[in-house]
Amino acid sequence: MTKPCSSSCSTQPSDSTDKRSGKIKSLIPALSGVIGKIALVAAFASAWASALGILDPTFVRENVRLELILASVLTLVVTVALRVPAGPPGTLAPLIALVPAMAAAGVHPLSFGLLAGVAGLLTALLGWQDRLMRLNGPGTRGGILVLFSLMGFQSGLLGLHRWAASENGTLPALLLLTAGIAWSISLKRLHARWLTIPVCAVTALLLAFLFGHFPEWSTGVGLPIVDPARWWQELWGIGWGMEWQGFLRAVPFVLLALVMWPIDALAVQAVLQGHSGDTGTVPTIDFRKTAYLVGVRNLAGVLLGGAQTAAVWRSFMIPLGVVRGPLRRSALWLGLFGVTAGLLGFPIDLAVFPPLLWMVLLFGIYLPLLETGLATLRTGSDRGTAAICVAVGLTVHPAAGWFVSLLVEKWHARRQQVSLPESSLREKE
Repeated sequence: MTKPCSSSCSTQPSDSTDKRSGKIKSLIPALSGVIGKIALVAAFASAWASALGILDPTFVRENVRLELILASVLTLVVTVALRVPAGPPGTLAPLIALVPAMAAAGVHPLSFGLLAGVAGLLTALLGWQDRLMRLNGPGTRGGILVLFSLMGFQSGLLGLHRWAASENGTLPALLLLTAGIAWSISLKRLHARWLTIPVCAVTALLLAFLFGHFPEWSTGVGLPIVDPARWWQELWGIGWGMEWQGFLRAVPFVLLALVMWPIDALAVQAVLQGHSGDTGTVPTIDFRKTAYLVGVRNLAGVLLGGAQTAAVWRSFMIPLGVVRGPLRRSALWLGLFGVTAGLLGFPIDLAVFPPLLWMVLLFGIYLPLLETGLATLRTGSDRGTAAICVAVGLTVHPAAGWFVSLLVEKWHARRQQVSLPESSLREKE
């Protein structure tokens, strides 16, 4: 007579299934991070190329290869091998909109990058990052998320419109937006939002191919260009820019970057905390150590000729917060996928293909930010503060929106502190 199976017998298959599911889910943030990284670095490099009149056709793609491999190697060394709980260094996406203004002001990318790297390290060393993060309440955090998402939607829709106008692709563009909305609703109902970026990437490629639009295969197998002289003298074609006037012109924009870094970290932190639940754990991230890593990343990248300004790797951290997986395992896949994609070359051509690029950014990056920001706003005071942040940020500047909303939030908090003793006295009477 066979003995009845114990509870351990009945749970073993589900445990193994959970492990396999966990391994599969850990791949999703890595794939999303690589696609998002290529997209954002391409946007940064394209903005500088357009502003400075750089005509070299290899500039954008080789810059993406350099930045992708550099960030992936740092992730493998610091986060994986050394087990430092630091978020991988990504791209400060909000700064892309300021590139034309920097170029018009005569800012040299090298002098700006050097100052930004040093300022980032000093910020981490003096603890300013932590202080700036603690200053922000739920209204400011929610407003920042909503503001960043709306700015992203604006740039994404404009980019998709430009592609549709140049390629006679109005119908494919409309179908891409419709499919993105449909997938977002369906995956949310199925509790599978962690699949958004891969599903949107495949859908974008299939729709584009169906209408006869294909990527331009121009990036071959190779190593990144790590010769600073070749980058600044030939590919950038603007020289070293070591004059003191160049550093002076860069100071105001470096100050803006200092303000944006804690905002960017807050956005990622809010996403991680907002998606935590009983079925998963919040990935352990030390944002001060992340700030050190970002500072080093900025110095190394710009010295080698990179075009981007680094921040937390948002396109990796957002899906990681959704799937609630361990940082180190997903970071391992992120680094391996990033190095492989950079060396092969053709994944870069695929990821910068406009239909895929904009669909991934719109529905895989900006939509989760918007949803998390709205979920953060629980009271009327929070919603009012967030509205001020968005209004000022869109009409004046994102940093101004953050600063004004912060002042309003502190004013509300002070009023509540003053009114509490008065109400308690009335109760005693």
